[in-house]
Order: sequence, then structure tokens, then C-alpha cells
Amino acid sequence: MTRSLLLVPLAAGTLTVPVPAYPAATELAIRAITVRPAYPAATELAIRAITVRPADPVVGAHDSVSLVIDVIARGARGKNGVTVKVEPGVPPGPLLSAKPPVADAPAADPALQPPGRPEPPSSSDAAQEAEPGIAPETSTGAAYDTSTGAAPGAPAPGGASEAPPLLRAPLLELPPSLGVGAQLELQRAPAAKPFPARQDWRRTEVPPARMAGDWETWRFLPDKKLNRFYPTGTWTITATAGGANGATVTEYASFQLRRATQLSSVRVERSPKSAAGVRLRGSLTRIDPRGFIDFGPYAKQRLELQWRAEGSATWEDVGETTTDAAGAFIRTVPFRRGGLWRVRFPGNTHYAPDATKPRQIAM
Repeated sequence: MTRSLLLVPLAAGTLTVPVPAYPAATELAIRAITVRPAYPAATELAIRAITVRPADPVVGAHDSVSLVIDVIARGARGKNGVTVKVEPGVPPGPLLSAKPPVADAPAADPALQPPGRPEPPSSSDAAQEAEPGIAPETSTGAAYDTSTGAAPGAPAPGGASEAPPLLRAPLLELPPSLGVGAQLELQRAPAAKPFPARQDWRRTEVPPARMAGDWETWRFLPDKKLNRFYPTGTWTITATAGGANGATVTEYASFQLRRATQLSSVRVERSPKSAAGVRLRGSLTRIDPRGFIDFGPYAKQRLELQWRAEGSATWEDVGETTTDAAGAFIRTVPFRRGGLWRVRFPGNTHYAPDATKPRQIAM
């Protein structure tokens, strides 16, 4: 008796041919054929997350902001496997945060080895009724935990090799002009030797942090700090990961760069014209974008007048007002006994919000 089998190379798994309940004594039967790839598939090139700190940068009159950008990627190759560009403007494509999360790669099966001569099944295995299967494998990896101080250069559990070091390499050049087309120059963190057994926490040069599932964190530090002379509004972070055979993946993130504002000379007092009213007055200023002065009047801006009861943490809007050409405001609202008062500027795309400290009515 002859049987014919057609093996279709679809996916790794087990192809089972049922055996008759009572085979003949001279009949040759095949119980199972296991089809496995000769080698594991290469790690898929992907970017999982782009984070920037501080997430909401605000520049003042004399200070500046240093950005720290982390890109979590896998499959990147080479010392410049991930590059970052930061520039003012709206992203040309959808943000990474708006896309579905990237799933982890399947765990590697240690049984996937180069083809060799399989061992014949024993008679005890043939007598079992249960079909053979492949035991699941749980992927392992070393993660860099800044809270616990785990060394990012330490080898992963199970003998995983050390992550390749990152070399110091400038990625962008900042043009002399600080106009709308200005770009922020970033560079990869310099390479570092593996941490010794006694860790020196004064080190600042670290290799990329290797995470579980072949993910790595690539950290970028700026050569230039953001200050009041850079364009405010939406900025775009373009992260590009390069893999094997010239493959690339590009993702986008964004943040808002804003200048500081300041509410000053704010007073809360009983209205001199009505005993049933409370008068709030003061002025709103902003960082002068031209750099002539530190703070200048911020005209025609809406302000929120708020009150909260004693022992409460919730502020209640009781009125609003608008600043005049000199940035000043004055408004009378109905009287409320006890509690605290404050004035709040909600902010906008170019200027950060500000609020006064809680104040009691000045008698």
C-alpha cells in the first residue's frame, strides 16, 4: 500500500497524518512531520516610541532649555542606526503616538537550528495518543532601569551579547540665521566601556539601553539649547531607523515650544463701589520676542477669574476679563465669603500659561 503526501511550505508547524484505528501488520504509517525554518527570521525594523523631555518646554528671559530625546527602536544597524532631526513646523505625516502600538517580535525558539539528521522516535513516543508539540519559549533580555541603577552595558540573561556602543557623531548643523528655517543640532551620546562591578554614577557616556524583545533605547542630546530667539509653536521630531540592506523606517513626534508669561501686581479686594462685589486687578506680561526687554505688556488676552472654598482643591470659574493695550486688567465679580481667589492665563500656542498664588480678599 502506497501513500502520497504533498508538503506545502506555508508556516512552521506540525503536519499530522492520522493512522487507521487498526492498521495492517505490514502497513507502513507516518504519524507526524514537523516543518521548521532552518534559521529564525531577522528582527523586523520598527520604531516603538519617541519621547522628549521636557515634554512642554518653556523658555524665559535669560534661561534656555536642553532637550533629551529617546527613541525606542529595534532592528537598527550601525553606529548611526537611528538618526534624529528637530525643526520648527508641523509634521509632514501622522504622529507615531496616533498609530496602533507596535507588537513585540515572536520569541526565538532555541530548537530552530541548521538542518541535521533527526533522531528516530522511540517506541514509547509512538504509543502515546497525544500529538507532539513545540514547547513555547519566553524571550528574555536585559533592561536598563534608571530607578534601580542597572547598568545598561550589562549582558542580557541567557548569555545575550552586549549592545553595540554608540559613537559621538553630529547629525545636524545649525545655520547662523535663527529664522523660521532653523534646525536644532543633535548628536548621539558618546560610546562608553561596560560599567565595572563598582558602578561610577558620575559617568555620562552610556551605550544604548537594551530592552526585552530586541528593543533598544537610543538617546540624543542637543549641541544647542533652545532659547527665546527660536521660533515658538509646533516643532517636529523626525526619527529614522536604518536596518539591513538599506531599509529605513521614519516616524514623527511633536512638541510645543512656548515663551514664559507673568501675572504681576495682582490684587484681590472688596469693591469700593459695591459691598457685594470683589475687584481683581493686575497686569499680564510676556517674554519680548524681539529681545529688546525681558517682559513686555501682553494685550488683548483672555484671563480666568477663579475662586475655591476653604479646604477644597477645585477651582471654580467666577468670571473672565481681557487685558488692554498695556496688558492691564480690572474686573468686579460677585462677593463670596471666605475661600481663596486667583487669576489664571490659560496660555496659547506660543505663550505658556500662568496663574497667581491663591489670595484672600485684602481688607
